[in-house]
Amino acid sequence: MRWLFSFLVLVLAGVASAVSTKGNRLLVVLEEKSEKDSYSKFWADLKERGFQLSFESPKNDALSLFQHGERAYDHIIIFPAKSKGLGPSLTAQNLLKYLNSDGNILIALSSKTPAPTALTALLLELDIHLPPERSNLVVDHFNHDVLSASEKHDVVLLPRPDPLRQDVKNFFGGQGKGEELIAFPRGVGHALGNASPLVAPVLRAPRTAYAYNQKDEATVVEEPFAVGQQLGLVSTLQARNNARLAVLGAVEMLSDEWFDAKVKRSPGENGAGKGAKEVRTSNRAFAREISAWTFSETGVLK
Repeated sequence: MRWLFSFLVLVLAGVASAVSTKGNRLLVVLEEKSEKDSYSKFWADLKERGFQLSFESPKNDALSLFQHGERAYDHIIIFPAKSKGLGPSLTAQNLLKYLNSDGNILIALSSKTPAPTALTALLLELDIHLPPERSNLVVDHFNHDVLSASEKHDVVLLPRPDPLRQDVKNFFGGQGKGEELIAFPRGVGHALGNASPLVAPVLRAPRTAYAYNQKDEATVVEEPFAVGQQLGLVSTLQARNNARLAVLGAVEMLSDEWFDAKVKRSPGENGAGKGAKEVRTSNRAFAREISAWTFSETGVLK
């Protein structure tokens, strides 16, 4: 009977954990090894869901996305890199080939590090537009965290997103409680073109937010890259072959610091948020949801 009990436990554990329909080989492109520990909870969540993580530097000349004409990895996470290029294996052409081979990609950006040329070119090909200024930053003077960004207003607080349409399941709505907040720390915005029906916004900026060039020291920003809900903060793409891609404008969303940080919303327009209480972010749950969708754990027919 003991072996039967153990077998049932294993079966139930397998049912409870999400399993990607495309495989569990996950490449993490991380230039600075020193940053790895800052995201330990994110890695732990992925491993708990059955992914096998391989950490590689974009500077590794031996890195290859394909072996014997097949994908060497089922999914890729690309973290910000200081280099303008990502090496010979991670060119825009190779990443597009990887998507066309049914691979999934999660791209995380940061206002502290300009996006490499390969990623800018790849996203442009997919009708996702990054700012031409390489030091872009999203701020919101009415919807920021007063505990960590009382001066710069560069930690934007966002409610859970509504579904795009009433007939579409919302994979990122959380528990449906109005007090849930997602922190978007020191991030980059992007704009979605109208040419592709395959691209969809997940998190848009509040209407009072804007993105500007940090090198512009003027008190009033005259020509922001985009304002309000023109700004995408997190967006997704599902290709016709069902390959998936997600763009997160703020890599710090995935960090240990912001997974369970306490935040407090600023008063907002006309004092709408006055008297707001400190709450813990929903970043950990959101990171699990966006990665699960990107890596074909949710929203697929099994």
